[in-house]
Amino acid sequence: MDFIHHTLQWCKGEIFEGKMSLLFGILILLVSLSYWKWGTTAYARAMFWPLLVVAFLAAGAGVYLITTNHKRIVAYQEAFRENPVTFMDTEKERTADFIKWYPVTQKIFLGVMLVGMLCLILSQSPVIRAVGIAVMLLSLYVFVLDHFSEERARLYHSRIIEHLTN
Repeated sequence: MDFIHHTLQWCKGEIFEGKMSLLFGILILLVSLSYWKWGTTAYARAMFWPLLVVAFLAAGAGVYLITTNHKRIVAYQEAFRENPVTFMDTEKERTADFIKWYPVTQKIFLGVMLVGMLCLILSQSPVIRAVGIAVMLLSLYVFVLDHFSEERARLYHSRIIEHLTN
């Protein structure tokens, strides 16, 4: 298999992840709007704004992943056509750099999730509790997003090394 196919598969995986993020954002938006429209208790009414923020963050990340990776497909094909070895070397460096960030991101969002839990557990304020729930939801979203992104990145990086050594 020509190496560029691995690159295109990686981009298509990112686009799929973007679509799932967009779908998640739309779903959370609908939930947020439902709390606004039909929520009758203080806790239910407090969920609207925090969930709306999570919805826009997830949808925004999804749109970014979709548009960026569609553009990358064209740019990567051109770069590969011009000089395959240079392209693979560049991709090897790029993937190695962002693979290092996955454990850092996981630790940061573990801390963020714990802050959300503390907001939920230690407060009786509807707004603070709603923010805590939204922060935990956002953290869970990032964990899921990073899980699949890391898997694809490691697989793609191994393909790069495989092709460079052959």
